[in-house]
Amino acid sequence: AEIFLRIHANGAANSEVQGTMTLCNTPNNPYNADIYESSRRLSDAVLEHMVSNMGSKNRGVWETDTMSGINWAKVPVTIIEMGFMTNPEEEAKLVTDEYQQKIISGIISGLEKYFNE
Repeated sequence: AEIFLRIHANGAANSEVQGTMTLCNTPNNPYNADIYESSRRLSDAVLEHMVSNMGSKNRGVWETDTMSGINWAKVPVTIIEMGFMTNPEEEAKLVTDEYQQKIISGIISGLEKYFNE
């Protein structure tokens, strides 16, 4: 694999929280700091294009070393949090074909940016 994408729907105790975010490792990750720059660039590109395409709130890139799916990656990695299923408005969008197509198109555009830079 050239990259690793994990796609999730987020959740929060506060049902008003909404938006799209991505996660990647930190530059000090003890397992894979060597892929930080590529993972961050991947996370930024995907997030930028998803938010633009979906019209969602940009919650930014969260750098963390607490996720096993990130820590054990050997290739650039991002976790995509499409939106909050605990937010009634966002959850209603997430289940529609139209919104899912916007999500997919945003991811694809972000990947094109990542691979063509």
